[in-house]
Amino acid sequence: MSATRPRVAILGMHLESNAFAPISTEEDFRKSCYFEGAAMLAEAAKAAPAMPAEIPGFIEVMNASGAWEPLPIIITATEPGGPAEQRFVDATLSRMRAMLSAAAPLDAIYICNHGAMTASASDDPDGALYALCREIAGANVPVLATVDLHANISRRMVDSVDCIVSYRTNPHVDRRERGCEAAALMRRLLAGERWEKTFIRMPITPPSVTLLTARGAYADMIKEGQRHIGPDLPVVSIVGSFTFSDSRECGIAILTYGHGDKPKRLARQLAEFAWAERERFRVQLTSIDDAVARAKAAGEKGERTAICIADVADNPGGGGRGNTTDVLEALLAAKVERALLGNFVDAAAAARCHAAGVGATLSLTLNQGRADAHGREVPIEATVLALSDGVVIGRRGIYAGRTVHLGLAAAIRVGGLTMVLCSRRIQCADPVFFETFGLDPAAFGSLTVKSRGHFRAGVDEWYSDNRIVEVDAAGLTSPVLERLSWKRLPRPVWPLDLHTQWVAPDIGL
Repeated sequence: MSATRPRVAILGMHLESNAFAPISTEEDFRKSCYFEGAAMLAEAAKAAPAMPAEIPGFIEVMNASGAWEPLPIIITATEPGGPAEQRFVDATLSRMRAMLSAAAPLDAIYICNHGAMTASASDDPDGALYALCREIAGANVPVLATVDLHANISRRMVDSVDCIVSYRTNPHVDRRERGCEAAALMRRLLAGERWEKTFIRMPITPPSVTLLTARGAYADMIKEGQRHIGPDLPVVSIVGSFTFSDSRECGIAILTYGHGDKPKRLARQLAEFAWAERERFRVQLTSIDDAVARAKAAGEKGERTAICIADVADNPGGGGRGNTTDVLEALLAAKVERALLGNFVDAAAAARCHAAGVGATLSLTLNQGRADAHGREVPIEATVLALSDGVVIGRRGIYAGRTVHLGLAAAIRVGGLTMVLCSRRIQCADPVFFETFGLDPAAFGSLTVKSRGHFRAGVDEWYSDNRIVEVDAAGLTSPVLERLSWKRLPRPVWPLDLHTQWVAPDIGL
């Protein structure tokens, strides 16, 4: 170790790859989050940093727990989308290698990444990043990673690092806390501790709507894992996987770290529980007709916050494009009053609203020139209520305290429907996306969100679970997995293949 000031490199890439979405380009990453060297530390020190919250949390606890020397390398991230552009991945890994080598000697490396990235010509770029860090660090230098609970954990990832810590909440409101935990664990590793690893991947690739952590089989697994945390078992990571990556690495992963038989026994116990409870990973959705009927009744009766309609099949937070029209067209056709919808992604329509100005009424065609089977062209007469440059600071849930860029954005009214148009794909998970336009979600009878589950931490002050419905619509993140054409997903796998069998692996007990 470098005297009493360990030199700790910090780096990472965040992308949740949806194999059915368009390629995530270098421009996507650079517009969302790309910081290199000292710019990383400067951004992390801001009140509302535009970077993954794990990094400020890690730095905070490292600062509070003793002397150290941070060695910022690169952090880059973008909204979930298609596989990363291979050229950008290769260039970024090459740049990381050069910067890590130049920063030597290293006493530790912290990797902050999502863990479900694929690239246009490789299935496991996360594993390549982890292996690169291990190669530069050498066999004895601690390397620790934090990942999203929707990561797809590969054997290469597990073998290359001393520990993988996953989020424990979905919605992901514990990202900063996991960065803090990573720093505390890093101090232990720097002091010489090392742990045995147990890794079990299950043939279960759950629809993401079944991976909430307030209730359900997955919530039960996480709660049980954390109940056993102690000196001989410091880390239990239960990673739900991201099926839309269509990767060979998909599947619920159970990771335990510690000493003796206890970590192994717990890993097997959790795996056996997941298999016994696999039926709870099947999805149940509400029809659009039923959801819209409830919204219409609320509008007619003057009720407030009666129903929140989650358009889970078009979640920009999972690679959805934010422009499908099944639910929108149904709301308009039913002439639902006092309805609120966000965010509909249409940069051209938002730009036209800005050109027209507040108070203008204009004819728009949503998805004009870019319609597809899921997002049709929809002609509307819209009144512009408010405009924004789209730079907002999150107030609640996963975006709280973070700077978010919607791009040019507008609030418009179409009949009884008020909706937010934006230019960048951001899932509607924070009420600030409405409030920035002077809209109060509590004043409407219904709310429709293009989000899979993170919205729950943003709107729970108005919508309890019994007022939220997940609707059966079309889109790139449909939880009805049978509708998608899988190519690399390991088969058979539950719940796609109901004949799937599983036998507990030999883990040395």
